[in-house]
Amino acid sequence: MRSRPIRPPVMPALVRAALAVALIGFAPGLALAQSVAPGQAADAAPTGVIRVDLAGQSAGSQNLAIPRGKSAIIDLPIDARDVLVTNPAVADVVLRSPRRIYILGVTAGQTDAAFFDAAGRRILGLNIRVDQDFSALGQTINRVIPGAQVRVEPINNSVVLTGQVASAEDSVKAAQIAAQFTAGPNQVVNMLSITGKEQVMLKVRIVEVQRSIVKQLGFDLSAVVGKLGSSQFVFQQAATYGVNGALLGGLSSGYKLDTTKGGTVAGSNGVNQAESEIQAFEQVGLIRTLAEPTLTAISGESARFLAGGEYPVPTGEDTTGRVSITFKPYGVGLGFTPVVLSGGRISLKISTEVSELTSVGSISISAGSTSSSTSNSITVPGLNVRRAETTVELPSGGAMMIAGLLKEEAKEDISSLPGLTNLPVLGALFRSRDYQDGETELVVIVTPYLVNPTSPSNLQTPADGLEIANDAETVLLGRLNKVYKAPPAAVAGRTYQGPVGYVIE
Repeated sequence: MRSRPIRPPVMPALVRAALAVALIGFAPGLALAQSVAPGQAADAAPTGVIRVDLAGQSAGSQNLAIPRGKSAIIDLPIDARDVLVTNPAVADVVLRSPRRIYILGVTAGQTDAAFFDAAGRRILGLNIRVDQDFSALGQTINRVIPGAQVRVEPINNSVVLTGQVASAEDSVKAAQIAAQFTAGPNQVVNMLSITGKEQVMLKVRIVEVQRSIVKQLGFDLSAVVGKLGSSQFVFQQAATYGVNGALLGGLSSGYKLDTTKGGTVAGSNGVNQAESEIQAFEQVGLIRTLAEPTLTAISGESARFLAGGEYPVPTGEDTTGRVSITFKPYGVGLGFTPVVLSGGRISLKISTEVSELTSVGSISISAGSTSSSTSNSITVPGLNVRRAETTVELPSGGAMMIAGLLKEEAKEDISSLPGLTNLPVLGALFRSRDYQDGETELVVIVTPYLVNPTSPSNLQTPADGLEIANDAETVLLGRLNKVYKAPPAAVAGRTYQGPVGYVIE
């Protein structure tokens, strides 16, 4: 603590000029005087002068913030006799005249100063805070980021960024710039607000085409040689269809010979019978799976979509045999996180997945016993999964395709009679062929758009105007719904007019 009387110092002209143009920080309640041009009178207010108005707040306290290495100039309305500085190592006071005081920021910290008149009455108290000089930081951010209005508030060795920027990307850039002026990112408090919350609508088409081919060809031969009721010789060969398990359809043709109705022999009520059959089948199937979700999310936030279901998976068992179950999703899923960049471009992180339940890879788990002889078993199915994750940058309205997610499965089985299958020409009669081939390709097309909310009158749903047919129309005309016309607002400004309705399948 230091107290000294006010004595006008003898100061070189160069020092006085340097102090006159020093940068100052001031708190609410202190008025900043206007700057003067070179050549004005010496008693005119120089650049950056704080004039104190003590009307109604005699002996009041004011807050003063000064960057380290900078100064503030205080103009008092009355003469000061003494000044008291608690910590001169933080801020020093230089007395220019009884009514003009220079305060110098020496090092980061806090202190206070009190000014007294000739009668010992307290004129003014100052709570002085000296911070790091981050004046260049705000200028740099506002210069390199278009449209930014950023204010920098220093707190000791840290900074607080306040104000507005155009996008979340600009907010991240401002924090990165501020980290270069401090000891690290932990010294930066980002409190910037986004002037416009961009919203991204993602239109996705998920198309899966599955092509399957099944072919079956087999020969069934059977014969009985000998007298009925006595020793007989039986010959038989049938197609097993090891891949598909059974004949799925097609054409069956053959020849049957029954000699039991022919001539008889003494002591015999019938003789030989024979039967042969050719079975052939071919099937080509085409399946198309299409999902077209449309999702909207704020820039920087995530959105998810799932069209499918959830299946139970055991996760634990207690001592009483009760099993804990967690449900896992499957089906057509989509997740994305958009970030709007400058120039209307969109950085898009996409994750898409198509999964289906399958018995391949399934497991059975014992779930305790209900008695000493019986037990419960839980079967957990497996999953066929095709998953893709990527991060791309697209303009609004641009499209991207994810393709090549192929799955191919081929099975073939030949069953034959040993020793006869290799005979030329006739060997084909003693073997059967079973063939199955499946091919699937998944294609995902993604298109992001920058969107804004609109009036509810501009939006329509498939249920708008739907009318269910009455009993007479349903019974006599075979209709499930009435044909209706679109509302006038829906077709305003459009060239076409006419009835619209539903296709009921």
